Amino acid sequence: MKKVAVMTDTGSNMSPEIAGKFDIRLIPFHIIMDDKDCLDTEVDMEDLYARVAKKENIPTMTPFPVGECLQAFQEAGQGSEAILYISASSGFTAAYKVAMQAKEVAQKELPGTAIEVVDSRTGGSGLALIVLAAARAAEQGKNIEQVVQQVNYLIQRITHLTAPDTLFYLDKGGRICQAKSWAEAQQVSSFRALLEIAEGVIKPVARVKTKKQIMEKMVSIAKERVGNKKIHVATTHTKAPQQAEELRKMLLSQFQCEELYVFEGLAPTAIHTGQGLIDLGFYVATD
Repeated sequence: MKKVAVMTDTGSNMSPEIAGKFDIRLIPFHIIMDDKDCLDTEVDMEDLYARVAKKENIPTMTPFPVGECLQAFQEAGQGSEAILYISASSGFTAAYKVAMQAKEVAQKELPGTAIEVVDSRTGGSGLALIVLAAARAAEQGKNIEQVVQQVNYLIQRITHLTAPDTLFYLDKGGRICQAKSWAEAQQVSSFRALLEIAEGVIKPVARVKTKKQIMEKMVSIAKERVGNKKIHVATTHTKAPQQAEELRKMLLSQFQCEELYVFEGLAPTAIHTGQGLIDLGFYVATD
């Protein structure tokens, strides 16, 4: 029996292959298209991108219901002493709130299983890195208190930079936070925005002309913050594999990467950023 079962949601953009490799359970969000509710894992991504590109009748995302989260807790509890669910930022989704409700019910049904729910205060590449670190700690046999301690340590130290082609979708979805004025400016002026997700909100960082400059700025910021130290890295893109590969090569040429993952954005990310997103998360490796 495992000491800790690690869970997260598809807001991490983690591929099923990587999640399976590290024994991480992914709880899917729900996507509403044409008044039909389906799991984000069942969405035809080409169809979704085509719908999103029209900027009309954009599909919407909702968190999983309490019952689905409860079922996931029950299944995880059958083979583990404790359960840790790490959610995408509560500033972007109600998943954390739903998981807390499910935890309350689950603790009555699984009295011998400790359940912890942690708000990552981030998402995408940042969330993926936090979850992967938790999974490795669990694999090493650490108990729930030790794994949660490590997760909270990383939440305070991770850097998450994100650069959608347009701020339209974040603005329309109510997730633009402190970059609202940039979204308005982008309607009349052509520029690309680099944002940072910190403390659960989106903050503006830089405005440039090209995606190449965006990636150079990402690497520059990483260099400023970590120097020559080894780092853990994850990147995410939405239908921009060439740029993602270019960023990967830039990172490998500049840093000693303990791990470097490239994920393709899942349906929730595509809805909230559109096509062309480049997303970067990193933190300094510890000995």
